[in-house]
Amino acid sequence: MSAGVKTKALAAFVQQCLDPLPDAVLIDTHHNQLMRQARRLPWRKADAVTSLARAETAYWQEKSIHAMYVLEDEDRSSAYSDKRMISVDRSRQAVADQIRVPAPDLLAVQWKREAAKDRYLPISADEVAKLIAADEAFLAAHPITKQPRRKRGLGDHH
Repeated sequence: MSAGVKTKALAAFVQQCLDPLPDAVLIDTHHNQLMRQARRLPWRKADAVTSLARAETAYWQEKSIHAMYVLEDEDRSSAYSDKRMISVDRSRQAVADQIRVPAPDLLAVQWKREAAKDRYLPISADEVAKLIAADEAFLAAHPITKQPRRKRGLGDHH
């Protein structure tokens, strides 16, 4: 082997060392996964509160209907209906509170978009837009895969 070949190989190696690495190589997916997981428990807690508030609303609705048509007791139906309206307010507040919780994944962001369509929520559209933008920025900055997942074709299902 000649000295010229070794010099060329060494020069190529040094150049590779000096070239910046592609972004995908520098992604620490484990760290990003931990960052997203840190958001999961607060999201689940908020979701549990929202689910309970919605269930309570449905409960009082059914109690009101039962009192009206089965018991034929308009006074009781009205009392249940009043309780339902209180739980509707609690439910809307729970949804607004959950929208304010940082999203752990894209499904949560999608949920926020859908939930925010209720125009009676005690949260402004402006605040919702800012919160969703912040979630999307966080998720984009903390990818959990180095390569974007490819779309599956018809023949790719297992």
